[in-house]
Amino acid sequence: MNFIRSLRFKFIVGLTLIMLPLFLLMYYNNVYAMNVVRDQVSLTNMNHLAKSVEQNERVLQETNRYLYSLGERDPDIISLFFLKYGSGDYIIAKQRIMNKFMTDLGFYSLIDSFFLYDAVNDDLLLATSGSYDVKMSLVRENMPAQMQQFEGEIQQPEWDIVQGPTWNALAKTVRINQQFYAGALVDMNALNHPEQFTEAGGRGGAVIVGEDGKALSDSALKEGQIRLAAAHLSGLQSPYQVISEDTSAGETKQYLMLGIPSAMSDMNYIVLLPEEDMMRNLPFFQRIIRLLPLGAAIILVTALVFMRQLLFRPIHMLIRAMRRVSQGELEVRLPTPSSSELAFVTSSFNQMTSQIQHLKIDVYEEQLRTREAEFKQLQMQINPHFYLNSLNIIHSLASLQKHELVQQMAGHLADYFRFSLRAGKREIRLGEEMEHIRHYLEIQKLRFPNRLNYVLDIDPAISQYVLPPLTLQPFVENAIIHGFQRRSEPFIIEIEAKWAPQEDGGASVAAGTPPARGMLELCVRDNGVGFDPELLDRLQQGQYAENPDGQHIGIWNVAHRLLVKHGDQAGISFSNQPAGGAAVVIRLPAQTEEEEGGNYAQPVDRG
Repeated sequence: MNFIRSLRFKFIVGLTLIMLPLFLLMYYNNVYAMNVVRDQVSLTNMNHLAKSVEQNERVLQETNRYLYSLGERDPDIISLFFLKYGSGDYIIAKQRIMNKFMTDLGFYSLIDSFFLYDAVNDDLLLATSGSYDVKMSLVRENMPAQMQQFEGEIQQPEWDIVQGPTWNALAKTVRINQQFYAGALVDMNALNHPEQFTEAGGRGGAVIVGEDGKALSDSALKEGQIRLAAAHLSGLQSPYQVISEDTSAGETKQYLMLGIPSAMSDMNYIVLLPEEDMMRNLPFFQRIIRLLPLGAAIILVTALVFMRQLLFRPIHMLIRAMRRVSQGELEVRLPTPSSSELAFVTSSFNQMTSQIQHLKIDVYEEQLRTREAEFKQLQMQINPHFYLNSLNIIHSLASLQKHELVQQMAGHLADYFRFSLRAGKREIRLGEEMEHIRHYLEIQKLRFPNRLNYVLDIDPAISQYVLPPLTLQPFVENAIIHGFQRRSEPFIIEIEAKWAPQEDGGASVAAGTPPARGMLELCVRDNGVGFDPELLDRLQQGQYAENPDGQHIGIWNVAHRLLVKHGDQAGISFSNQPAGGAAVVIRLPAQTEEEEGGNYAQPVDRG
């Protein structure tokens, strides 16, 4: 055996290379320790800063959506446009708007004020939590500039920075119609959270600065420190910066600077931490590093003494035994070493050689096990596909504040997910699948009131037949997603489950009569826009199965599960109806629970 390629040689060289840098750390430990402290402090504080900025940006985005929706869903604001200025109804509508703004201030924690400006009558309605006169004056002074940005331009989601004599704020103004503008103010101090940051001490802090480097919020930092941070705004792309300040006493103070630019306005969140406070525990770590070389030498000598007995000798015996097995000596057995890990290896080796001596391979049974595992894995993919869409529906209704619809949908979702808890079964009854689809369509009807309807038609005689769970779900879902586009008339989905005799000359069976044999035919039809010709051609050629990670994952999943389960006996066809709309037909063998051989009740392993 070549000693240079042996495990013994590699182990000795590896330990030597690991321990050698420890001696070099005696000369470089201070720089290394400082970088470690900087990394850890910057990581901790950057996480706090990123979380704080994310919370601020989220509230600003939610406020954007709130302001943009006022002109569509607030009847009082809409009615002001048609009411006579100064009339009793006009004043009552304004009072209701004021009450609503005051109520909504409680829901948006960062928002300081909501306002509504009548450009025709120069009338300003302001709801604020305090300093009414100051904020009224600030809004009036900035309204001309806010209104000018809407002349011939598309409204942008960014917030503007408005500066007052003693108070700075972010302002967002949206145009509701030709006469009215709505907006909100956010106190800059409410966006700054210096108490979250560690190692700030009495000489560090947090501040919000504009692109010109001026402070927009109150801060514990001195003016010189703010100017120092403003001079390094161009380096905010780095995780952190180490910047220096020369004091009047001739000393040089270093600071760790962190920052994140705002995505909603032309401002930057800055944190400045004094390095002197961060490095106060560094001497303790330096003493530990000086002891590392001695400990490394002891570890190296001890490891070399014991490795031969504990590792090298058992491995050498295992190599020799494996060579004998490769030569056909299956009677080889290894003694059990003292190490529990190597005892497991040798035990496995002995068990393997014993099984090889008596192993009889049944290829057919192995293929069945492989196909069964593949089937279960494919079945597991379909549930998350709908869960994400369900969350999108809930989010949309909640954003529109349709609480009644959210409650109704929650009831249907409860039944829907109750079914999903049992959808891990290998097979379910057709009647259960159709009931599951009904819950899904009821959820969609809540989303599209008076615009969506459906028809479920199932022959009672075939409801006890079984099929893979969630077979119809992707096609119903695709019908709503793609067929519902650009429609002015009600969208109707028809789902039909019927008995289709096999194409071997068998006689038809009357409805309500259990068939003796044949095929199940499941049809999903709609009156939508139908399949695009190019897409229909690809689907008819089965190209949806070429990329299981693409946009047709639901169709690919169902097709592949049917292929694994029934082979060529099952299939899916796609077409456009003559009167308009898409049609999908699924055919699969009619089988009962008993014919499935008891597999109906076997849950899929979700581990």
